[in-house]
Amino acid sequence: MTFHVGFTDSHEFSPVNMNYPAAHIHMLPVELLQHIFLLVVNDVPDCPSVFSYGDTTISANVGSPPLVFTRVCRFWRVISHSTTAVWSRMQVSLPGRVEPLKPFLLSFLQSWLARSGNQPLTLRIVSGELPVRTTRRCMRQSCQEPSQADSQLLEILLSESKRWGSVALAFADDLNRNFDTPELKSLQCCWSELSSFNAPNLTHLHITYRWSLTMRFRHIPTCDNVRHLWVQNASARIIRSTFFMFPRMESIKVDLIISDIGHPHNSATHSCLESITFPIPSDPFQQREVLKIFDELRLPMLRKLTFVADPEESEVSCIMAALEIASCNVQVIDLQTTTPLSEIDVDVIEPLFSLAREVTIRGEVLCRPVR
Repeated sequence: MTFHVGFTDSHEFSPVNMNYPAAHIHMLPVELLQHIFLLVVNDVPDCPSVFSYGDTTISANVGSPPLVFTRVCRFWRVISHSTTAVWSRMQVSLPGRVEPLKPFLLSFLQSWLARSGNQPLTLRIVSGELPVRTTRRCMRQSCQEPSQADSQLLEILLSESKRWGSVALAFADDLNRNFDTPELKSLQCCWSELSSFNAPNLTHLHITYRWSLTMRFRHIPTCDNVRHLWVQNASARIIRSTFFMFPRMESIKVDLIISDIGHPHNSATHSCLESITFPIPSDPFQQREVLKIFDELRLPMLRKLTFVADPEESEVSCIMAALEIASCNVQVIDLQTTTPLSEIDVDVIEPLFSLAREVTIRGEVLCRPVR
């Protein structure tokens, strides 16, 4: 859903300017106008950005919602300032500069947070917006000084960490910080950052970037209540490890299955997992990694398997082989494919009916051929 709201200079809508008729949107009830503000803000991809960046500069982002609402007229400014939910979603881009930020920019972020009241915060924090200036000493020693600007912004955000409800981190390097986030429900981060969070109420976890082969998992309470796991890419060994890491996990989605030299444990049981979404590669060598995942895997609660795969004999054979070496009672097998339904050879798909009560293509039920 996309909203287009046109804004002009504030004098045009000033109540004291009688040369222009009042626009209809300025006569809406307060509650409806607040709802419109929220719809616009929630429609901004990746959250509204607090700062605006040039090639080498950083400034307050006054040209986009929600701050642009305050520039239309006095009435809109009052309404937007009093609607705390409008300010509860934000993207903060860390500049990566050694030099400290100007006081105005720090106050600007603090004011934004203050306007959100006690609302749970939805944050997206990204790094490296500006090119890093290196000193002569750093050039000689091949080092990079810590960014004072980044530290200043992070300290302000951390002061409100008790209100963090949904957080997405996108950093080139680890932050080496601990985050006390008792209300955090949704988190996007890389594997190495997960242990930095104290988030006992976390239910949705999105892992980006690859697991290091030298990394060792250390159990933390943050993992105990995760119900839904989404991993950007992982090997069979890593996926099997998640069954032990997240004992209450109900669904797992993996975008890309990769190969590594490790091997999963001989057997594994997960008594809560209900839904799995995996890609099935067309390469037979890569398909072996899929079979490693399901080998001696017991999933008594599994009900739905979603495979991102072409409906071809090789992919169907891989699915059949995977479920033959696992113990589960699948109700639905869904194939997510770009192949139009009219072009799918049902005879190729037919073996899947012996493994599940229902076979679907992109959620559309497929009828079993009558012999």
